[in-house]
Amino acid sequence: MSQGAGSPHGSSLDLPTEKLSPRSSADSARTPAASEVPPSDRPALARLTWWVLAIAAVVIALSIARAFAPMTAYPGDIWRQSDTATIARNFAANGMNIFFPQINWGGAGPGYVEAEFQLMPWLTALTYLVFGEHIVLGRLISLAFMLLAAAAFWGLARRLLPATAARWALAAFLLSPAFMRWGTAFMPEATVLAFYLLALLGFCRWLQEDRPILLVWAAAATSAAALVKPTSLHIGLVIGLWVAFIARDRLRRPSLYVAGVAALVAPVLWLRHAAGLHATYGNTFGVISGGDSKWGSLSLWLSPAFYLGNFRTETIFIYGLVGLPLAVLGVLWLWRRRSSRRATSEASAGAWSAGVSPLPLLGAGAIALTLYYFAAGRYTSTDLGIQYHVYSLPYAAMAVGAGIVVALGWARARLNGPATVGAGAVLAVLLGAQGVNVFAQSLQDRAGVFGSCAIALDAVSTPSDLAVVSTTSRTVEDGVTNNYQEPIVFFLADRKGWSLPADRHTPEEVARLRAAGARFLVVGDRQLVPTGGPLAAWLADNASQLRSIEQDGCGVWDLVAVAE
Repeated sequence: MSQGAGSPHGSSLDLPTEKLSPRSSADSARTPAASEVPPSDRPALARLTWWVLAIAAVVIALSIARAFAPMTAYPGDIWRQSDTATIARNFAANGMNIFFPQINWGGAGPGYVEAEFQLMPWLTALTYLVFGEHIVLGRLISLAFMLLAAAAFWGLARRLLPATAARWALAAFLLSPAFMRWGTAFMPEATVLAFYLLALLGFCRWLQEDRPILLVWAAAATSAAALVKPTSLHIGLVIGLWVAFIARDRLRRPSLYVAGVAALVAPVLWLRHAAGLHATYGNTFGVISGGDSKWGSLSLWLSPAFYLGNFRTETIFIYGLVGLPLAVLGVLWLWRRRSSRRATSEASAGAWSAGVSPLPLLGAGAIALTLYYFAAGRYTSTDLGIQYHVYSLPYAAMAVGAGIVVALGWARARLNGPATVGAGAVLAVLLGAQGVNVFAQSLQDRAGVFGSCAIALDAVSTPSDLAVVSTTSRTVEDGVTNNYQEPIVFFLADRKGWSLPADRHTPEEVARLRAAGARFLVVGDRQLVPTGGPLAAWLADNASQLRSIEQDGCGVWDLVAVAE
């Protein structure tokens, strides 16, 4: 049935054969560092087996199908995808200058915006130049980055886990709803995860092999991740704690700090340039120079909603519900195996690493991510920032993989071979159920009022006309400056103009925007322009209504043509 966890090859569903009993104190001698182990004595790295490849094939097939579905199908990610897709469109249309990303809600100006380094939209724009604008191209580029992330994760897992656990960890990575949700989203999450995992893999190999080129690799990947999303900079704390836990003597090496500083150069230069775009053109995603705040606060941290929100996101979108108890089981098992020479001899697949167990990395990740989720608490605890949790995926998958080894080991001791294989298949199905749910929810267009407003605006305007598009977001939410700009209608209609926040629906503001060049006002929520209110009265006297919410699903006024 199985060649056991000690084999780098395995078969069937890799049923574990090793005992899960505690280790004696005599087995807890120091594990030799990688540089002390001759290459010929290092165990072979685990190889992929047919069932892992089969899971990968199914997930990839579903992901490709999802990439062809409407981008507006999965409601939680519509706005971020619209901004990213707009930037890709504008790169292709306006000269491919990656240093000047453009959005469509920048009013009469060019729309240059303070944003993260827009690598993924720029690569997408390259494909637009060859094949024309097709949203699926950007989503497939995200899938390519997610597969790169999976490959890097496999390289990491098989160096830290026994072969069976490593394969199940990769399966958990692929089956996570995070893979399905962000693997084909027109967003940079898959891109940053790829560089993040390449950085962890490079650093893991540096810890194991102690070659300077691997430290350069880790620094370069860290720099790329921070360029794509500065929130990934918490990886510096992960790496620092990892070294402190298993190779403290290396903290004395200047090369470690030189690599860290070098990794920061490009991100710092980019953030300075991006802040200049905000200062000059007034548009921002709220990266560092204002316009929005992601920071948590004492009142937020004292609120049960903060903890429940983070727990809900992790449980549903990272662990897929059933993965959470398996991860707890896996961490407990790894804790019992810590610092064990016997575990070193039994574990396959790269178990010659310093400390053998992935526990030091998992501990470093848990500490760093906890601090990160507190720091960015305004978003991490709400549905607006579910994507902030993508960094949890590799740590969760390793813990889940270890937990499945324990669960199947328990089953194998009590069931026959076929029944245990069936139990493994059931676990795989349960792990993938939430991902399938994400896929199923991604097939039907849910543009809703945004789609209705885009259709209405497109019908009455030309591409050169500027529009004011209402949003229910406010300039200040709970006392904090807020990124209120709504990009969806602008993207779907391919128009430019201004986003009008809910707290600025006044005659004076609309008149000011009309003077600045706005031709149309688009309103999708009747409460923003209540009948008999000041703005409704002003529009009756100073504009011509072309579409109504009641009849067309969206109100559109021509601000230049006055109703007779």
